[in-house]
Amino acid sequence: MRRRLVQLVVLSLLAVMAVGTGVWAEETGSSAEKIRVPDFALLTANNETVRLSDLRGQVVVLNFWATWCPYCVQELPELQELHEEFSETGEAVIYLVDQIDGQWETPAKAAAYLEANGITIPNLLDFGTVGNGIFQVPGLPTTVVIDAEGYLSDYAIGMVTKDVVRKMVEGAK
Repeated sequence: MRRRLVQLVVLSLLAVMAVGTGVWAEETGSSAEKIRVPDFALLTANNETVRLSDLRGQVVVLNFWATWCPYCVQELPELQELHEEFSETGEAVIYLVDQIDGQWETPAKAAAYLEANGITIPNLLDFGTVGNGIFQVPGLPTTVVIDAEGYLSDYAIGMVTKDVVRKMVEGAK
């Protein structure tokens, strides 16, 4: 029930965004115009900057997460497998986007968790500018796929599997 409510809220937000930008999606989910994702820059725990614009030409998967989120940590092993697969094939790149609040989630907590669990997916530190500001993520985990030209291609609210993400990436090509 709660998941359906969250999905309804996100779909409503996307509809408002579409109307506000002149984009209107047909019932099939395709749109006359695509929604370009604004450029953003986030830091990694190693203080390296990752900019969306630097990733143009690649399909980008963003997984919004936090260590306190049980579904987030449950999906990480499959996302790790995809990260390794995509690193070899070049089909897409995956980034974790850690939702830092300074209390429940800190860069140190995330780094310790990822290291202890063998997760090598690059972890971007988001203090609210991307998750809350650009995507208005309603809950965690949320996965977003951006096509090679920088347009929003697909999203999933809630836990995803390798197969779901693969289909999302295929749809972005």
